[in-house]
Amino acid sequence: MRYYIAVLLFAIVPFVMNGQTKLSEEAEISLLTCEAGDELYSLFGHSAIRVNDPISGFDWVFNYGTFDFDTPNFYLKFANGNLNYMLSMGHYRTFIRNYHYEKRGVWEQKINLTPLQKQKLYSALLTNLQPENRLYRYDFLFDNCATRIRDIFEDSIDDELVYDTKSVDTYTYREMLHIYDEDKPWIADGLDLILGMKTDYDANQHNQMFLPDYLMKHLSGATKSSNSEALLGDVKTVLSFDKPADDNSITPSQFFWLLFVLSALVAYVEIKRKRPLLILNRLFFLLTGVVGCLIFFLWFLSRHSVTGENFNMLWAIPFNVFVAFFASWFYRSKPFQYYLLFLIIGATIPLLFFWLIPQYLPAMVYPLCLLLISRYATWYYLLTRR
Repeated sequence: MRYYIAVLLFAIVPFVMNGQTKLSEEAEISLLTCEAGDELYSLFGHSAIRVNDPISGFDWVFNYGTFDFDTPNFYLKFANGNLNYMLSMGHYRTFIRNYHYEKRGVWEQKINLTPLQKQKLYSALLTNLQPENRLYRYDFLFDNCATRIRDIFEDSIDDELVYDTKSVDTYTYREMLHIYDEDKPWIADGLDLILGMKTDYDANQHNQMFLPDYLMKHLSGATKSSNSEALLGDVKTVLSFDKPADDNSITPSQFFWLLFVLSALVAYVEIKRKRPLLILNRLFFLLTGVVGCLIFFLWFLSRHSVTGENFNMLWAIPFNVFVAFFASWFYRSKPFQYYLLFLIIGATIPLLFFWLIPQYLPAMVYPLCLLLISRYATWYYLLTRR
């Protein structure tokens, strides 16, 4: 709902901003850091900027994390990495009300700036808010609601920011994401399947600020070079809620171990009957082929920056989609036997040579590969013993 409200506010921006381009001496600018939510889009938190001027009588939140669901071909653009996000402006009370409704915590830190620095930062926000400037192509790791705030702080403050480099922990991008999704194993493993090798690169201090919590952390430790004054003030808790209990449901790894055991039992029955279970095997072809097509699309056709070079295509073969629908005569042919050998080798590589693969593979991949090998190897055995 708040995304539609943000879009509607653009219609009134020229009117509400009329005569409010100058801040008073009492104006304050703050960084707002919002707790992670339960939905995928909110799983990693959020950042925004509050501009409160009690003399002029306005209290606005500038939000780089809004988008319009009415965008033509919305889902296609989202999947292709070509979706525009935008800077919006809304009432602070409305912003807090939305987070109270979602039961997500909000913390505020005032920015220690001179009146001239506050005015320059505010003017930069108003410039970004103009129709020709407010849209930007969203990038999950490198251009989002947090990195935009980092950049506008660094560009608009007439003072060099000096970051505290002594307390910086070394993380890869994937490890940082795991901090937030470790208690949601299905989401975590799903993201690990589609995020490629670049996600395993180390994130330096500057790039760690793609996450709102780390934007807050590193800006809190930053000082201004001119007088060594801290950039941000003390943390004020605006909203706070108890976190729900962790999800204790079956994990993807446990699920595929169970399927592997069942597959071994099915393989025993198939060998006894001397006939493969075609419906089950075709289903696995279809499912692995669909996953393979998704990885292929994200790697070669989309504009996402970190979904390429994905070694999960060793077992998720796009061509399996077509094989699932081939006529029965093909499954008795010699080329199909070679294709099964090819699939067995592909699924074996992550198991035997995982230490050579420069990409994190989620734990679910190992029982999944064993499951696929059991299907392919049983079928190959039944075909070649005839």
